Amino acid sequence: MTSPPSGSPVPRRLRTRRLLATLAAFAVALGVALPASAAVADATPSPSASTTPATLSAAPAANGILRSGETLSVVTTLTAGSSGAVATPVALGLGRDPLADDAALERWLSGDATGVTLQQVATGSMDATTAGAQSTTTLSAPATDPALAGRAAGVYPVQVSATTVGLSAPSVVVVPTDTGAQTPIALVVPITAAPLTRGLLTANELAELTAVDGALSAQLDAVDGTGATLAIDPAVPAAIRVLGSSAPPTAVAWLQRLLALPNDRFALQFGDSDVAAQLRAGLSSPLAPTSLQTYMAAADFTEPAPAVSAVSTPDPSPASTPGQPTYPSTATLLDIGTATPNVYWPSTGSAGSDTVAALGALGTSDDPAHVLVPSTSVTGGARQAAASVGGVSTPVYDAEVSRALADAAGQNDATLRGASLAAAQGYLAIARAATGDQPVLAVLDRGTDRSRVSLRATLGLIATAPGFAGSRLATIAALPASAVTLSDPTVDDARVAEVSALLGDEQVIDRFATILDQPELLTGRERAEVLQVTSTSWTGDAARKAVSDHRAATSTTLDSVGILSSDFRLVSSSAPLRPWVRNDLPWPVTVVLSVRPDDARLRVQDHTTVDAQASANTRVEVPVEARIANGEVSVDLQLFSPSGEPIGQPQAVDVEVRAEWESIGLIVIIVLVVAFLSLGVIRTITRRRRATAAPPEGDPDAVDGVGNKDPDADGRSEADPDDAQSTDTDQETHP
Repeated sequence: MTSPPSGSPVPRRLRTRRLLATLAAFAVALGVALPASAAVADATPSPSASTTPATLSAAPAANGILRSGETLSVVTTLTAGSSGAVATPVALGLGRDPLADDAALERWLSGDATGVTLQQVATGSMDATTAGAQSTTTLSAPATDPALAGRAAGVYPVQVSATTVGLSAPSVVVVPTDTGAQTPIALVVPITAAPLTRGLLTANELAELTAVDGALSAQLDAVDGTGATLAIDPAVPAAIRVLGSSAPPTAVAWLQRLLALPNDRFALQFGDSDVAAQLRAGLSSPLAPTSLQTYMAAADFTEPAPAVSAVSTPDPSPASTPGQPTYPSTATLLDIGTATPNVYWPSTGSAGSDTVAALGALGTSDDPAHVLVPSTSVTGGARQAAASVGGVSTPVYDAEVSRALADAAGQNDATLRGASLAAAQGYLAIARAATGDQPVLAVLDRGTDRSRVSLRATLGLIATAPGFAGSRLATIAALPASAVTLSDPTVDDARVAEVSALLGDEQVIDRFATILDQPELLTGRERAEVLQVTSTSWTGDAARKAVSDHRAATSTTLDSVGILSSDFRLVSSSAPLRPWVRNDLPWPVTVVLSVRPDDARLRVQDHTTVDAQASANTRVEVPVEARIANGEVSVDLQLFSPSGEPIGQPQAVDVEVRAEWESIGLIVIIVLVVAFLSLGVIRTITRRRRATAAPPEGDPDAVDGVGNKDPDADGRSEADPDDAQSTDTDQETHP
């Protein structure tokens, strides 16, 4: 086998074989490299996922109540972290001495065991669990245990410890005293929905919230049968009533049930708006809805609406034409039943003396104002429930009890909920010891994620707390008040600035809305949304975003009506300028188009009234006339409301003017030519007539200057006899 000579072309078959050999070698190399790469990848540890530590929680039985002769039982739950948990021994310790006050109780529950001595009363074991799973056991000390005997009334620390894994869970038990008079206790419970950025809940949201397992249904289930005072957001009933006959049946039933409850109640601000921030923004009184007409459809109010008929005492409405809709008034929409007026509940810690004074001025002698404040806002932390600041009634609610109740209501885990209930029981016992026979006021602060079970358990604690008897907010507010002083409140300057900005935007919307036949359709919606985005439930970054989104939506609304136009060429001396008026609003608007040229070469109609259709572009014709000049003229276009408020952004268009000098000149020339031609013809005819009328000079037949006409004077030759004969014949034939 010989090789081809150097420089000769390589045969095709040889080239193919070399290519195949190269591919085969590459495949073998790749096959060897891939497993090696995989091995390297497997050997390289992947980034570790975030690890979740294990937690231990403890909940004494019976909401932490331990009476003499009863067994001490504590439910203990170990929640494994991301790595699971092995079997772990646990021990239950009980403090020898009761906790002295709120501060000591708070330190203990936060994990500070300084000054606390525990004795072990029970042991047990937690089973091994997989990652994220729970293991639960109950540790019990019998009633005969010497550590339980002879315990005086008080709040005692308990703790479950798992020393092998370094975990502990503090809690408390309360040894009650059944002697002495019972302490009145009143509880305020909010009836609210989650915070919104819209003005009202939608039909779908209401159907979900008022379903059997809905959040609003859970709230009514919790308060039904209790003596709790209800703090109702009037935006919820209003959202149901504005739907008229199209309201979800579950929502109508919920509203009827709410109105039928015998509980005392008062109205929160619409949307539970932050009243303290409003006053600090410069308002003399809190904002209120102006109109909810924009949320009502005519078809839903042509017949009596079940949601409206559910109102206990509706305002009389004027008679309407049969077949025409009858809308309820704003007061009817916001009705929550028989309620105590002029009750204000600012967010915890936001009200100072200035806020109380401003709200107190809104009351009357018959219906004085009441402002709820927490005990942490009172100088010295006094828990006197019946109190006043500057002569204004300021019922003081126990901040520690209220915080523990809110924690319990927000817990869906049974053990964690039990721990919070035991803590609330401990704070109640200390409050009773501190106030003596004076009443205690507590609130279940606002919350959005509360189950029916958690709410019922939390309200059940108040109803069954040893040594307490149910009372009402109105009863406490009517008691002789002790004068107290409020400390400086916590002021959220950013929140106040946001409210000020929203109020400024609302004023702009009020002026903009004058383009509507019913401005309240827009102004009412704006007010409702401002109140919703300033809800006390909006906090932190979520609050900032809610306000930012609303202000962006307001800017979009202000830009929803404008001018669409382009440059224009005037091809004749007069023609209409035809811009468009854009209207993105769901309602027709009336605007005035102002047109102003920057040059006298163009004469236009200054103002043109335009009725623009809803959600459409409307063509406008503005008469334009060019004066004797050519060139480009800039024309400024601006929309105004009928009241003179500027609407949208001004526009400028260039109009190319052609005043038709050429046509005018041509017409002038034609006229002149026709005139000259006519004049020449007239002069020629006149001359011929004159020449015909004058006799020739030296005519012998002329008599006194007038001669007889010569038959041949016209220049023709002498007459032919044949012509004469023909003429005579014609005369005889035709006389």
